[in-house]
Amino acid sequence: MSYEQITLPGDEKMGLVGLGMLFDIGRYGYGGVRLYGAVDGERGGFFTVGAEGGIQYPISDTLWVKSGLFVGAGGGGAAPQGGGLMLRPYAQLTYRAPTWSLGLGVSHVAFPNGDIRNTQAMLSLELPTEGSYLKGEYFDPNGLLHSTADRTDTAALTISFFTEHYRPDSGSLNTDGATPTKPYSLVGIQFDKALGAHLYNYFQTAGAGGGESDGYMEVFGGLGTAYRVGDLPFMLGAEVAIGASGGGRVDTGGGLVYRAQGTAEAALSSHLTLKGFAGVISAVEGTFSARTYGLTLGYHTTLFDALSWEDTAHASPSNWQFRMLNKSYLDGGELFKTPKGVDRVDLLGFAIDWYLDRHFYLTGQTYWAYRGKAGGYAEGIFGAGYRSDPVHGFSFYTELLGGVGGGGGVDIDGGLFASAGAGITYALNEEWELGIEADYLRNKSGSFATTALKVHIGYRFSLLEGE
Repeated sequence: MSYEQITLPGDEKMGLVGLGMLFDIGRYGYGGVRLYGAVDGERGGFFTVGAEGGIQYPISDTLWVKSGLFVGAGGGGAAPQGGGLMLRPYAQLTYRAPTWSLGLGVSHVAFPNGDIRNTQAMLSLELPTEGSYLKGEYFDPNGLLHSTADRTDTAALTISFFTEHYRPDSGSLNTDGATPTKPYSLVGIQFDKALGAHLYNYFQTAGAGGGESDGYMEVFGGLGTAYRVGDLPFMLGAEVAIGASGGGRVDTGGGLVYRAQGTAEAALSSHLTLKGFAGVISAVEGTFSARTYGLTLGYHTTLFDALSWEDTAHASPSNWQFRMLNKSYLDGGELFKTPKGVDRVDLLGFAIDWYLDRHFYLTGQTYWAYRGKAGGYAEGIFGAGYRSDPVHGFSFYTELLGGVGGGGGVDIDGGLFASAGAGITYALNEEWELGIEADYLRNKSGSFATTALKVHIGYRFSLLEGE
């Protein structure tokens, strides 16, 4: 996690919080993904997401120097981000303790096709974790023997898809300061990690998919607690969280928001859960506050950090793929509420695919505009896909997807859209692949209808999942 305050034109200040997941690459390298969101100032709804990599080197037992580069896309909050491409080189000095690291350094944030360029001090906090995974795909449990560790640690995780509805309070006004904010719906994804028998932390992100607030997005991190009701497969609990949100003309001020809610959860099977929740959400600075309620469908599992040779009978490989994508809307000039004189809109994207077997998979994807005068436009997408067996390294795949999007002046009318596409991949080796895909996307009204071309580089890996 990081914080910095950047200066916009007119000497306007905007506080940015960064959240990411970074992995060691070799002895001194690192890389991963990171998201930035505005939490202070006047630009609630400003978000960017992208890839980050760099080097780190020890100068003593506890002090490290670290330097890296973030390349991403995004914008929003009516900020002058131009097409949305963001570059952020940085350097810092880090103090490493056994369970945390604190860094102080300098960063430079630049939007090359916009009006944001600034150098500032930055502060970072890192919480190191350790984990094991297998390179490539292992649909045969015997593949677990490739893990040679002799210890067994576990992590209880839940991955959930949810939908919720916001009913703004009477004092909630749009960013024009006069129009009452109308009710709207969201869809999103949440990740929970158990901290004990009754406590867990979670991360969630969601976007508007119904109503008149298309372009609204939120990101939260929080804590939850749940207790079983007697011997029933039923739990009652509560959650609190703080995060960043905005866009869609919703007045969240600088973007900092908090929420609290009660939960009721039922176990549908050993892995599937259904949870209902109701609570409140409020901006710290803006006028936005609302009552919220929704439903969550979750998949609960236990992942092994590492596995002893004797315990392979208690786990099976869970196969995943991470993809970094570039998506180009070829009818870009027809997507905007008002013409902007562009032929194509380019977006940077990331996808995580979970394979149910050798062919079928579920996927979650996000895309952020970086070129084509659509800075601030973003998408969150969920769906399913099918991949054929490889022939001389080539595989055919197809996907059916649904998602939400908004921002950047794109005429997406409520935010909800569907997508269908097909493509070809080529396996470079056991882990890495290249792919190209053509899609057709459309919302219900037809105001958003376009053909897209996507290219990606993918990395396949397997996790050790408890039976």
